[in-house]
Amino acid sequence: MAESFFSDFGLLWYLEELRKEEFWKFKELLMQEPLKHELKPIPRTELKKASREDLAKLLDKYYPEKQAWEVTLSIFLQINRRDLWKKAQEEIRHKINPYKKCMKDKFHLIWEKETCLQVPDSFYRETIKKEYEELNNAYTSEEISEGSPTVVLKGSEGIGKTTLLRKAMLEWAEGNFWKGRFTFAFFLNVREMNCITETSLVELISRDWPASSEPIKDIFSQPQDILFIMDGFEELKYDLTLENNKCNDWTQQQPIEIILSSLLQKKMLPESSLLIALGPIGMQKIYFLLQHPKYIVVSGFSEHERKLYCSHFFREKNKAMKAFSFVRDDESLFAVCQNPLICWLICCCMKWQLERGEDLEIVCQSTTSLYASFFINVVKAGGENRARLKGLCSLAAEGIWTQTYLFYHGDFRRNGLSESDVLRWLGMNLLRRNGDCITFIHSHIQEFCAAMFYLLKQPKDNSNPVIGSITQLVAIGLSKIEACLSQTGLFLFGLSAEKITKMLETSTGFQLSQEIKQEIIQCLKTLSQCGSNETELDFQELFNGIYESREKEFTAKVMDFFEEVTIHIGNTEELVISSYCLEHCRNLQKLVLGIENIFLDDSESNSRNWKLIFWQDLCSVFSTNKKLQVLELDNCSFSDDSLAVLCKAMAQPTCKLQRLLFHCVSDIGDGPYFFKAILHNPHLKYLNLYDTSLSYTAVRQLCETLMHPMCNIEQLMLGKCNITDEDCEDIASVLICNNKLKHLSLVENFLDDEGAIMLCDALKHPNCALETLVLNYCCLSSVSCDYISQVLLCSQSLTLLDLGSNTLKDNGVNSLCEGLKNPNCHIEELWLANCLLTPDCCKDISSVLISNKTLKTLKLGNNGILDVGVKQLCVALNHPNCKLQNLGLDMCGLTTACCEDLASALTACKTLRSLNLDWNTFDHDGVVVLCEALSHLDCALQTLGLNKCAFDEETQLLLTAVEEKNPHLAITHQPWADEESEISGVFF
Repeated sequence: MAESFFSDFGLLWYLEELRKEEFWKFKELLMQEPLKHELKPIPRTELKKASREDLAKLLDKYYPEKQAWEVTLSIFLQINRRDLWKKAQEEIRHKINPYKKCMKDKFHLIWEKETCLQVPDSFYRETIKKEYEELNNAYTSEEISEGSPTVVLKGSEGIGKTTLLRKAMLEWAEGNFWKGRFTFAFFLNVREMNCITETSLVELISRDWPASSEPIKDIFSQPQDILFIMDGFEELKYDLTLENNKCNDWTQQQPIEIILSSLLQKKMLPESSLLIALGPIGMQKIYFLLQHPKYIVVSGFSEHERKLYCSHFFREKNKAMKAFSFVRDDESLFAVCQNPLICWLICCCMKWQLERGEDLEIVCQSTTSLYASFFINVVKAGGENRARLKGLCSLAAEGIWTQTYLFYHGDFRRNGLSESDVLRWLGMNLLRRNGDCITFIHSHIQEFCAAMFYLLKQPKDNSNPVIGSITQLVAIGLSKIEACLSQTGLFLFGLSAEKITKMLETSTGFQLSQEIKQEIIQCLKTLSQCGSNETELDFQELFNGIYESREKEFTAKVMDFFEEVTIHIGNTEELVISSYCLEHCRNLQKLVLGIENIFLDDSESNSRNWKLIFWQDLCSVFSTNKKLQVLELDNCSFSDDSLAVLCKAMAQPTCKLQRLLFHCVSDIGDGPYFFKAILHNPHLKYLNLYDTSLSYTAVRQLCETLMHPMCNIEQLMLGKCNITDEDCEDIASVLICNNKLKHLSLVENFLDDEGAIMLCDALKHPNCALETLVLNYCCLSSVSCDYISQVLLCSQSLTLLDLGSNTLKDNGVNSLCEGLKNPNCHIEELWLANCLLTPDCCKDISSVLISNKTLKTLKLGNNGILDVGVKQLCVALNHPNCKLQNLGLDMCGLTTACCEDLASALTACKTLRSLNLDWNTFDHDGVVVLCEALSHLDCALQTLGLNKCAFDEETQLLLTAVEEKNPHLAITHQPWADEESEISGVFF
């Protein structure tokens, strides 16, 4: 084919421009035209049945380079398509793109040599028809109206993402893909960058840049015509999430992680387009760096395509039919063959078994069992001995621990493997060549072999310093430190199962380690005893591992270690796995559960019913586990049916839940299920519905439930529930009728003054037993304060009142002070943070501090109190009648000028235990003054709110020295944050 066909258009594009009758005429003329150019004609039988795509390949095959071009141009003129002739001539005159030809050659070789499927092109095109079309259309003018696209190929490992990326790159290089859209496409296999420390983007690209091309720097002048294709993020060892990982200069030498991160975040060449392949681990690593990604899901083989694949793999019809029948008759085996890698792996096993004349047998109880079957057949097919296999598995483990996936011959020799060993495994497709390197055919094969290393290892073996122990593998794999170890850890769990170990021993004749399971158990016991600050255990990874072994005794023993579990369920598979594991949690006391994308938009009844069965199994834990006291549902989306299942489980007499938290739950509906669950659980004392939208009907039903004599709720958190003043009448009725309710949070609701007034009427009622009321961010004004002041006089039970983040202003607080000064006032804590206060209100507040003997806590943070206001407050603190214990002055605009007054108060006030001075601008001299007071024998302070890190090194040393001198004193940032979250019912 002519060189110009390697440009943006390609011969196929021209042929597709021909109308049907023109195409037939083109083929007729093609039978004679070559003779004019002294060329051999294309055989008539091939030409007659050729499609446009077939004809393009025939022209390339029979008439290389300019010959095809000359023949085609001549025929265009003969069929009166001068427009195509003219466009082609212009393309010829356009500068040749040697890079494109280079990429065509490179990716044609990759396609031929490095693809494990080895299927006809027509079959492959059919399997990815939908994804191919989506990908081709992803970068059209309609799609890029909001900026250069980032397109993500999403799917499980082995589903075909890398293969599709390679095919797309080859199609672009041949001129058949994204016609006229991208002048340059660059394929970046990021796993090959693990050995690069620093480089520039220009240097990175120049590795494939032909010497005859234009200067590489010139191409970046039009970044909108550039596509970066990126693969292998799962195997990248660098952290791309660091804050400083940004650079916009593509010529500057930078650590490789900064180059990659800057491309992903569109900080470097933001007008360029991206095409990225991400599996589950890759999604965890980098999805949040991507700017408005568009996802294309790679779905794998359909049922019909699985049959076709068998026929292409085996070639012999009888073998293909026997293999496919075996797979089809095993429902589990047939299902997993949707994944092309697994399908290939299973076909390899069957091929080797048929060659040995054995009956077909593949264990498909888990992913590990499939890979174990493959491993067994590798051993039998290659006549492997223990030493060679241990060498291979040692190499695999070494690679996993060092995040190395490309190996040189020296690596094999170091692990006791010969050239003939490597050649044999290359022939079996266990390994494949990658340029000058050799790699495992897929990373999962390497990860399985790495796990097998621990079974083959014997006590007398010399240790490899780069390969971690079983304990290290499990601990790191489950603690979100190194995602690259997760799959190896998963295989290790699977290999610990007695059934898998026996199968391997029986089939290979090798004695394997029996200590793995016990080491895993001991490691998990240790992890369960670690504090929350020591390690972050990924329960989803733990559950995956437990489910991979699927041994009930092992599951029960492991799950007994954990009293608290946090799990997020995002798909049906995770629901099945979580259900299995939680059913064995006999010591579980607290469960934090998130569930999304499971029950909504389920059109198929079979699928819906199947999911509900597993959901019912999971929910049974709430009624069967007698130790479970706390259930926290976070970011959950329920259908009516799934909510009914949940509520039915919570309403069982055997349910012992005491605390129920619904955070950001989509909807609890207007049906009776939820409210019956509350009513019928006598143990339930705490209910938190923060950020769960409640309709007017739902609020009314909730209030009716709360007024029922059987209801035992004592703490009710209704923050951000869309409650308005219209709902306050029902809530007020609850306050009067329910003397069990002690704590009510209505934070972040639009109550307005009218709603507050209705609540005040209830609070003044002698039957009201409420002790804590949180009205933070409720759109109250000073108007409400007159009514609240009356509550302070009348209420015998209310001891904590939070009015923070309302526009009370000074006149509102002055009204409150009138009530606070009354000897009948029983309030102990008053929170007035962020209420637009000024120093003018401090005189009245000071008067309260002197006269009120019950007020123990006053929070005035985030108000314009300023130094002058603090001076007024300190007068009260110095007064012997002041009984205040906790004072909040954080973010009040204070400076060093008030430190003398604060120091005086610290030594004079014998009751003051906690003082919050966070977010104020004290200099070193001011801190010196405070520290002198803190060191005084008369200072009784136990907690000082200050962020030590906000000061210079000298000041930090001073504060640390004071802490060390006073063991009873803690200087900490945001000292009340946890307590305030608990009281308001808002958790982050």
